[in-house]
Amino acid sequence: MDETNPVSFAVLRVPFFLEPDYSRDESWSETNRKRLERKWGGKEAFEAQKKRHQLKERGREVGIQHFNLDRKASNTLKSHRLVQWVTKHYGCAKSEALYDLLNVEHFVNGKKLNDTKMLLECTDKVSDGVIDLEKAEKFLASDEGEKEIVLAKKALDRLGIHSIPNFVIGGREVLSGAVHWKELVGAFRRIERTGLGAPENAFATILGIPKEIITQTTLDPTKYAASV
Repeated sequence: MDETNPVSFAVLRVPFFLEPDYSRDESWSETNRKRLERKWGGKEAFEAQKKRHQLKERGREVGIQHFNLDRKASNTLKSHRLVQWVTKHYGCAKSEALYDLLNVEHFVNGKKLNDTKMLLECTDKVSDGVIDLEKAEKFLASDEGEKEIVLAKKALDRLGIHSIPNFVIGGREVLSGAVHWKELVGAFRRIERTGLGAPENAFATILGIPKEIITQTTLDPTKYAASV
């Protein structure tokens, strides 16, 4: 990046439901393989889709050697609520660390994203004594934060976003689909050259994220790849 005019940016995860009609019963799940075969219309159609997306190959490019295709797919509301709660009260760096760990537990280790015990264990691992785990447990046992998740879903619907990933960059540019990292870097460089940055985060208000949280930067650039 241009050291004389560095771009500063925040990362805010916007909740999205691949399966909004999944049961909230924590005991229910199905394998992701079964879910995707149903979604794409059978085993052959799913195999063709895998070849088009090449997600396994892209994962290996960045050091992810294994995606667990038979991971347990479940309702994700609880995990979305937790990530937003951590963001709101402890900052984007903490929630991003939690998000990364949840990705490993789900996509690599195959665990359910509505498993309360697993969610609290991950929160504890990234806490460094900062996150109040008792409050986190009480939060998960409540319905707090659900309203904001619903509002975010409605906003995505209005924008015509019905799949993931989608990246809204700089309040101006939308990159859709599983884009290569080079496309993201190109978008950051274009914003950098303008010297203007992003006026605001499109979803911070909807999700109730305070402005001071969005403008925080990480203190450890070796641990987090960006100002988050």
